[in-house]
Amino acid sequence: MLLRFGRLYGNTPATQIHEPGLLLALPYPIDRVVQVPTKQEGEVVINEVWKGIEDTASYDRIDPLLEGYCLTGDQNIVQVQVVVKYRISDPVAFRLRTLDPPAILHDIVLASLTQAISNWKVNDVLRFQRETSAQAGQTEGLAAIVRSQAQQRLDRLECGMTVSALEFQQLHPPRHVIAEFRDVQSAQIDVETKKREAEGFASREIPKAQAESNGLIQAAAAYQNTLKSWAIEEYSVFAQLFSEYQKNPDLVRNRIYLETLEHVLTTVGKVDLIAPEDRVILDE
Repeated sequence: MLLRFGRLYGNTPATQIHEPGLLLALPYPIDRVVQVPTKQEGEVVINEVWKGIEDTASYDRIDPLLEGYCLTGDQNIVQVQVVVKYRISDPVAFRLRTLDPPAILHDIVLASLTQAISNWKVNDVLRFQRETSAQAGQTEGLAAIVRSQAQQRLDRLECGMTVSALEFQQLHPPRHVIAEFRDVQSAQIDVETKKREAEGFASREIPKAQAESNGLIQAAAAYQNTLKSWAIEEYSVFAQLFSEYQKNPDLVRNRIYLETLEHVLTTVGKVDLIAPEDRVILDE
């Protein structure tokens, strides 16, 4: 960009912003050439709400004067270190309308970070800081949400910057209770594992039980049909016999008596005929 007597030279963005190459300018203090590295990617590190786990200072609580933190939506504490990368989208706004662009980006990202974390539960913050989760009701990861909110604020301020990347370098509970948080996470993982195992067992056993149930129902239906057919047949025979009995009772009675004797004599095997006046003693 070319400043002539401190004023941007050119009436349109095409004439105000010059690509790399030859640029004619008058000597200072008439003209001043301002170079803006639009092809480079800048970086800002957010450390204000972070304290390393490796810091083994013997404190049993967090002193907000010595270390920062973020509050989650369920009143828990996390500490975060974020690296933000940006590119210059508007050289004029970046260089001439903003006093300290990296500092503004730093404050905007910090504000967006604390606001976004305050709307999440601590487990979701720790588990879904990067990826999304439909089960947890999160359509975007935490990093994407912070980046989007920061970009919206930058656009409102017309700072001429575009956030190209936002990464969580470290995100963890306070070092005093991190072991307990890990125990809770391990227990939750065990619960999910057991749940998946139970669902797999159910998916295997339920079809088997349904097949067995269907087999029993079919067998019962077949047995019912057999009994019904047998009962109908027996009733038909009885009805015919009863009809004959009504016509000639003595004949039918004698026929039944003889058929019964014939059946008994053919099934008992050896037959001994004893006179009525004989006395019989049966040994055990």
